[in-house]
Amino acid sequence: MEAALYLHVPFCRRKCPYCDFYSVTVPPEEDLYLRALLKEARLWREHLPEGLVFVTFYAGGGTPSLLSPDFYGRLLEGLAGILRLHPEELTLEANPEGLTLERLSGYRRVGFNRLSLGLQSLSRKGLQALGRAHTVEEALRSVEAARAAGFENLSLDFIFGWPGQSLADLEQELAEVSRLSPEHLSYYELTPEEGTPLYQALRRGSLRLPEEDLLVEMHRLLHERLEDTGFRHYEISNYARPGRECRHNLFYWKARPYLGLGPAGASFLGRQRFRNPEDLGRYLEALRAAKLPAILEETLSQEAAFREAIVLNLRLSEGVNREEFRSRFGEDPFEVFAEEIEELRRKGLLEIQGGRFRLTFRGRLLANQVQLKFL
Repeated sequence: MEAALYLHVPFCRRKCPYCDFYSVTVPPEEDLYLRALLKEARLWREHLPEGLVFVTFYAGGGTPSLLSPDFYGRLLEGLAGILRLHPEELTLEANPEGLTLERLSGYRRVGFNRLSLGLQSLSRKGLQALGRAHTVEEALRSVEAARAAGFENLSLDFIFGWPGQSLADLEQELAEVSRLSPEHLSYYELTPEEGTPLYQALRRGSLRLPEEDLLVEMHRLLHERLEDTGFRHYEISNYARPGRECRHNLFYWKARPYLGLGPAGASFLGRQRFRNPEDLGRYLEALRAAKLPAILEETLSQEAAFREAIVLNLRLSEGVNREEFRSRFGEDPFEVFAEEIEELRRKGLLEIQGGRFRLTFRGRLLANQVQLKFL
């Protein structure tokens, strides 16, 4: 059985005002963190389903590029001796600041073959609005360095809908993105998460996000412009050249098994969902006591797993495949949700193509409401 392996790196130089992912602004102690991760993997080994083979590895965060190539080389070597680790896709998330050709070449040398650069914006006012530490010039240099280091599978992450952004700003950015010619793009609409500085600023009224009509036009511009330039809009927020979809993230969107290491790491095995504490100290303390940090959050019933898989598959442009779901769950989604599918089709939110149903462009804009119909 194939699975995905995720590593959460909780270290950051600074906290971005919109980010609600777990991170700490302390310098990483690489040897300490390495020993902890390998110990966690050894504790997990006896709990994993037999025959589980990890075919992707993804280092996310936080800022994974704060850890050295030597750290990852030792980690991957250690994990290969503990788990059945045979990754065909190894992704490293990185921020532009501090990235050098030498460091990127080191990451490539230890095995990473996919790089996800968190550029977020290619305009000075966009970076300021998002509270990013790097400059536009650093962002462009990091792309050049990644190519020089031998990364042929490059993903660029962006955020749109930031305070003050216009459609012309997005047009200009897309022209620059076309010049950079990445294999993969993630374009996330800025979402204010409760408890973040951005959320507080919006509540105070010191910042305002673009109006809904403008956001819809931004979604439309992204979809049309990127599809016209050879990208496939394969997931709500993600675009890829043919064959360059993020294989790791497809495990999440298809409700397939994955294991998460590190504080805040999440795992989905069988129908059980686990999560590590969002606290580096508690995570390390559990491992010092030879205890698995993960807490069992939920065991899904067969019906709940069926419904959740539909919701997740609807994020993908391929949508819900009738035969795949029959084979996997023993139920026909077209029959179980016949009324819901027809209602959403009449409203122009779903379309049926052969043996599958999927979101229309309008359905993607209202994905949260559509997904509620299947829960």
